[in-house]
Amino acid sequence: MSSSESDEPQECPLCPEDAPVELPAYETWLQCDVCEEWYHGVCVGISASECERIDKFHCKKCMGKHGPSSYKGPALRRSSRQHSQVDYTMLNEGQPATFNQYLLRIDSHEFLEDEFEHLDSGHAVTAEWIRSRDTNDPFVVDAPDGLDMEMPDGSITVPQIADAVGRDTAVSVMDVLTQEELSGWTMDDWAQYFEAKDRRRVLNVISLEITNTPLGQTIRRPRVVDEVDLVERYWPAAKRKGDQYPRVKTYCLMSVQNAYTDFHVDFSATWVYYHVVRGEKVFYMAPPTPSNMRKFESWSKSPEQAVSLFADSVRQCFEVHVRAGQTLFIPAGWIHAVFTPVDSVVIGGNFLMLQTLNTHVGSYKLEARTRVPARYRFPFFLKLCRYMAELLARKWRKLDHKAKAKWTVSELEGAFVLAGFLEDRIRGPNDPDDLRALGDMQALTTHVGTLLELVGAELGTRMSPEEWANREPLLREGCHFRWIRPGMRQGSALLATRPRRNRAYGHAAAGARKRSGARLNKLRERERRDRQRQRQRQQQRQRGQLCGVG
Repeated sequence: MSSSESDEPQECPLCPEDAPVELPAYETWLQCDVCEEWYHGVCVGISASECERIDKFHCKKCMGKHGPSSYKGPALRRSSRQHSQVDYTMLNEGQPATFNQYLLRIDSHEFLEDEFEHLDSGHAVTAEWIRSRDTNDPFVVDAPDGLDMEMPDGSITVPQIADAVGRDTAVSVMDVLTQEELSGWTMDDWAQYFEAKDRRRVLNVISLEITNTPLGQTIRRPRVVDEVDLVERYWPAAKRKGDQYPRVKTYCLMSVQNAYTDFHVDFSATWVYYHVVRGEKVFYMAPPTPSNMRKFESWSKSPEQAVSLFADSVRQCFEVHVRAGQTLFIPAGWIHAVFTPVDSVVIGGNFLMLQTLNTHVGSYKLEARTRVPARYRFPFFLKLCRYMAELLARKWRKLDHKAKAKWTVSELEGAFVLAGFLEDRIRGPNDPDDLRALGDMQALTTHVGTLLELVGAELGTRMSPEEWANREPLLREGCHFRWIRPGMRQGSALLATRPRRNRAYGHAAAGARKRSGARLNKLRERERRDRQRQRQRQQQRQRGQLCGVG
């Protein structure tokens, strides 16, 4: 892009006379380096952050002779999307042409039907119930009874929310066309847009944290979330002041009809709860298998992201409808997209759990490697890990054998992963912010050593020596994603798979599931016999009956 101070943009040749140029999306301009014509970024399908990375911009007229535009540096996670030409007829009717392609791709994909657990009420949803589940599938609570939560009435309006939060409160708005944030909006602006009959563009609000607002004071999230949330359990109550602790417990999401959020994983692969106050949401969810996570990382970095649906690259992707009054719980690491068929208001939040800490740590490392900006990552994650290590080490020094036996394998693995992760951070390198978060290095080193020794010893008693020898390096790496299916022993390194279910051939799919289960049972039985033979051989060596056999 080349321009001089006197060479200011005057008119975009792609804009018709009735183009809504007053919208924030039209504030970004690009100049063709060949013909020196000026264009709106939105008119050529390029976001504001992507414009900053363009080295040479070539318009469509000049592209044939001079080639495509060139970029500086590697592709970004989202701004590398290659957007289609905007159809202004559809735009003025409230449906951008590019967004219509999202719907076309979703409609053309055959998603698996919702076969997750639906509970009539929340009475059974306790911390112990979640600890003892033999799966990490999402689940839906159809009625709020028993969840012991307080939510806004279903008749609440966005203007009422704006009054409760504060009309002057800044809010981050997502443009569905580009899947990027628009700055400069207030709750008053958003309320006027939401209530307008003529919405020129499809916009979305998904990151308004309201914990310390008057509205947030009237909301209480599900009791079970407070019971298992690591921030609630380990962050010192005296240090929860201002913005210096993780404020991710209560969000208000306000989406207009046809809003869409593309496939993503929540920061640090947190658990998520969504309570639909009014309207409806449709979730498209892929399990967090290692294969799916590798595919997701490649897809999110690829220019093909703009013209492809992530669900097409995985074997299982489920479609789940969540309606007013229902509450959806999404476990750690699930890759999901969200579509809004009607105007909706949702209260949701994020939380971390000890038994899925290996997934949280793995996601944190992935975000660090891909240089995800700090504002899109779990706040104060390192400091929370430090507080956890301090309290857990003190606790484990006092636990007797009976108390240790109450810990599940997944919880033990979470504590071990925490210690291994902090051990790596102690060795460095660390920037000044990380050093402040980690605090007294000498004391932290002592706590970490205690956890590695005591928790590692307990884990060693829960599995054979061979299993522990293979498992320990994986836990120290702390990057383990998995999909646990019913009947699989928690902590196993095995990954269960389910065949794709074709709606037209339900009986055939059911037979395939039985055959898959039978193969898995045979594999477990073979492992059990191998372990039994190894124990017998060890006993024989001790008795001197098998001397010299190695």
